[in-house]
Amino acid sequence: LGSSSSVPFTSIFSQLFMTVVVPLIIGQIVRRYIKDWLERKKPPFGAISSCVLLMIIYTTFCDTFANPNIDLDKFSLIIVVFIIFSVQMSFMFLTFLFSTRNNSTFTPADTVAIIFCSTHKSLTLGIPMLKIVFAGYEHLSLISVPLLIYHPAQILLGSLLVPTIKSWMISRQK
Repeated sequence: LGSSSSVPFTSIFSQLFMTVVVPLIIGQIVRRYIKDWLERKKPPFGAISSCVLLMIIYTTFCDTFANPNIDLDKFSLIIVVFIIFSVQMSFMFLTFLFSTRNNSTFTPADTVAIIFCSTHKSLTLGIPMLKIVFAGYEHLSLISVPLLIYHPAQILLGSLLVPTIKSWMISRQK
């Protein structure tokens, strides 16, 4: 096309490593030494985790929709929502088909875990990755819209499918 671009792979890799991998490794090392204390004290990590996730979602929504450069009309947003729900449902259906085929060794409980875990994508990892990879890009807000929709969509679809999947699992276990 007659144009070229350079991507700072070293910088992106090191930022992602420091943002994602290092905290994970440190957490696993620290957990090993304070596991007994954590089991005795039972700090409210679930509530803290939920609050941090909510804060990440809130700040990302604010950054996205407060940006005056975002040019997203309602029709486009509806199309994106429809595409994301369709993709999510397709992924869940395909994982269900693959995990329940005749020569599969998965139990019904395994299948349920596969359906929900394999299609799960989180804002807590996606947003930092977007901010690192697309740092300085003026349309970063627009790029984050699909992820902002995907995360609530997976929660909504998962909660709607729980009764159906639960009854399927119970009927298969009998």
